[in-house]
Amino acid sequence: MQPGMTPGVALLPARRVIATAWDLVTTRPKEVLLPVAAVEVPVSIVAALVVAVALSTALRDVALDAQDGSYLALLLIVGAGQALFAQVAHGAAIVSIAGVLRGRPVTLTKALDPAFTRMGGLLALLVILVTVSVLLALTIIGLVLLPYLVVRLALAHQAFMLEGRSPFAALGRSWALMQGHMLRMLGVLLLTMLIFLGPAFLISALDGLVAGPRNAQVALQAVVSVVQGVLAVPLVAFAAATTTVFYLNLEDAQRG
Repeated sequence: MQPGMTPGVALLPARRVIATAWDLVTTRPKEVLLPVAAVEVPVSIVAALVVAVALSTALRDVALDAQDGSYLALLLIVGAGQALFAQVAHGAAIVSIAGVLRGRPVTLTKALDPAFTRMGGLLALLVILVTVSVLLALTIIGLVLLPYLVVRLALAHQAFMLEGRSPFAALGRSWALMQGHMLRMLGVLLLTMLIFLGPAFLISALDGLVAGPRNAQVALQAVVSVVQGVLAVPLVAFAAATTTVFYLNLEDAQRG
C-alpha cells in the first residue's frame, strides 16, 4: 500500500497526490499502464486503419480538409468510438490502481472485465458530462460555473467503477465527496494540467508531419494516429492515478 493510503491518516496535499500518482506510474507500470495500453493501442490501430481504408476507397475523392463534410463526419464517427473506448481504458486503470493502493493488486483481465461489462454506464456518464459542459459553455454564466462543475464531479468515475453506482448516483457521490475539498482537488487538476502541457504539445505537433501527395498523407496520418494513441497511454494512466489516489485517500480519511 502506498504511503498515506492507510485509514486514519491526514488528507494528502495536492503535491503529495501528484507525487504518489507519479510513483505508481513509474514503479508499477504493469498495473497502471497496461490496462490503458491494452485498450488504447489496439483501438488506435483499428481507428487509423478504418480512416485510411475509407479515404482510400469510398472517400478517395474527398479532400483531407476538416471543412469537407464527409471527411469531418468520418473523423467525428471514428473519434466518438475512440472516446468510448478511452472511457473503458480509464475505468480499467481505476480498478487496477485501486487494487494496488489497497494492497490487493488485480490481474489485467480482472481490471478490464468490469470496465467492458459496464461500458454502457461509462458511455452514459460521458454523455452526461459532455452534454452538461456544452450547455454551460453556451452562456457567460455557464462558462464561469464550468470549472466549478469539473472539480465537483472529478471523482464520478471512481464512484462508478469502485462503488458500482449508476451514472447519476456516481455524479451525486462525487458531488458529496468533494464538499470541503474543492481547493485541494483544484490544485491536483492544475498540477496535472501543467505536467500534461509538454506531452500534449508533442502529440499535437505530430500532425504537422502529415504532408505530401494525398496517398502519402493518408498513410502518414494513419501512422501518426497510432503513435499519438501510444503516447496518450501514460497520460490517461497518470490522470486516472491522480484522481484515484485522491478518492481513496479521502475515503480512508473519512473512515478513520
